[in-house]
Amino acid sequence: MLLNRARNDPIWKRIRTVLVPIMGEGVEIFFPETWSERYLSWYKEIEMNAFRPALTYSREEIEERLEKESVLMMFILNAGVPEGLVLGYRLEASTDDIFYLDTIAVKQKGRGIGKAILNVMFEWAKKMGFSSVQLDTEQENEIGILLCNFYQKLGFKIIYTDEETGNITMELTL
Repeated sequence: MLLNRARNDPIWKRIRTVLVPIMGEGVEIFFPETWSERYLSWYKEIEMNAFRPALTYSREEIEERLEKESVLMMFILNAGVPEGLVLGYRLEASTDDIFYLDTIAVKQKGRGIGKAILNVMFEWAKKMGFSSVQLDTEQENEIGILLCNFYQKLGFKIIYTDEETGNITMELTL
């Protein structure tokens, strides 16, 4: 499968520029062209660090998402070590052009890495013709980070809350 058709867009160079002051000169943004065991192991390493086991994906679930239209799969490396990832794609069930942010995960929390990545990703999504970015989250994660508040500060609004599961669907109009 061919991934990241938009990887050559010059907008992505800005992420590194923004991340160098936070993470150092060793930071690199990496877009795999094809999927491999190496990238799966990077994904699982970051995912296990960022999420409780109930929220992690199986190999099949990851590969299913990588088959979606307009997929964006990006790793953030520091000195060759995977430190973060972004996975998103065009939302299939939508009549609008909605980019679905499936996963954003960083190992180092509270340093502005996620926010920096997201702000550039929003610019890219708008440039690509998406009208909004949608995601699913929860009020608070297992270590007390107020996820819903984090996304609201970036401009997301709650569009649906599932009281039974605690899932919150949010959307940012671009």
